[in-house]
Amino acid sequence: MTPVQIFITLGGIALSLFIAWFFWLAPKGQTRVKAGAGGVQEVAITVKGGYTPDIIVVKAGQPLRMRFTRQESSTCSEMVLFPDFNQSAKLPEGQEVSVEFTPDKPGEYGFQCQMGMLRGKLIVE
Repeated sequence: MTPVQIFITLGGIALSLFIAWFFWLAPKGQTRVKAGAGGVQEVAITVKGGYTPDIIVVKAGQPLRMRFTRQESSTCSEMVLFPDFNQSAKLPEGQEVSVEFTPDKPGEYGFQCQMGMLRGKLIVE
């Protein structure tokens, strides 16, 4: 291989790694949710190439309302699944959809789209 071919190959590998990190591994933001009126913890989540914020910290034993607004037409993001809480919801494009439950046990719980490409984390303290 010539030096130019080596440089192009290494550049392609580096670009591929950056794309994978940007779309699937980079955190979109973290938020700590506080209880509002009526003791309900409430957070708004935008769905567009991922979940923003994608890390949500809440208190155990308090009701949680997660308001999802899908701003894309990708079929992957049509649903959000909370397997540990036996919850799911369809997310029509441009409409706000609430998912409500009470996380009782502290721990880290994942949520994701139906294909598992979009991922988030719910941290219950």
